[in-house]
Amino acid sequence: MKYLAISLAYILGGLLIFYCLFLLFTKPSNNRDWVKDMKALSGATVSGDVVIIDNVRNSKYRSTTDFDVEYYQGEYSIDKLKKVYLVTDPFGKLASHTMLSFEFSDGKRVVMSVEIRKEVGETFENFKGMFRGYELYYVWADENDVIKTRTNYRLDNVYMYELDMAEENVQKLFIEAMHRTNQLKETPEFYNLLINNCTTNIAKMLQLVYDKPIIVDWRYLAPAYAEGLSMKYGLIKGSSIDEVRMNHNISPSALRCGDCDNYSEAIRENL
Repeated sequence: MKYLAISLAYILGGLLIFYCLFLLFTKPSNNRDWVKDMKALSGATVSGDVVIIDNVRNSKYRSTTDFDVEYYQGEYSIDKLKKVYLVTDPFGKLASHTMLSFEFSDGKRVVMSVEIRKEVGETFENFKGMFRGYELYYVWADENDVIKTRTNYRLDNVYMYELDMAEENVQKLFIEAMHRTNQLKETPEFYNLLINNCTTNIAKMLQLVYDKPIIVDWRYLAPAYAEGLSMKYGLIKGSSIDEVRMNHNISPSALRCGDCDNYSEAIRENL
């Protein structure tokens, strides 16, 4: 039994070393067999006050698995950018998906959603999320796509908060998001569940906007507490996560809206 245990230890140790070497030499790529709603990469062109985003997604959903993928080229005037909303979709005790929705005075809105880029047949697994199992993917989409699929088809409780930011800083944040989008289009990166996820990407961009270092906070590792982190830095007003969520749950309004033509207005009616 002693020799058997030693042999198993050597085998397991060898497998662990092999796996670590595999991870070390695995490189991120933009060229894989992606699922149909993640085939296209967005890119941005900034010319003066005008930003053009390629491949803004506007999928038409009938269910979570039955949908038509559509894209368009979005054109946005930076001087008309007035507001940005933090959108959170909590799942589990510590996990949440966080997004930013930018709102313009001419009625345009566009959402940035930082996600894993799934290959055909892939689903999310925590282990793969920590060990180079997925590429990082910036989705630019309409609210009817990336938010509505969560409120009306997945039937999640989704929360939306206008961030307390000066217009100048909202515009800086948008430009930083454009730079990051283009960076990933040219140089792909791996997603990491702890240090390169939706929340940490938003936090790093806010750091650049305010020219302040990110203070180490355990809530970066638990995106379900994104509201608490935002309250700490004065971006959301409130005394507790439960309190702010009670007043910012957009899912009931989204469900009442259904397939109405004014989804974006409907989800803001009680904010």
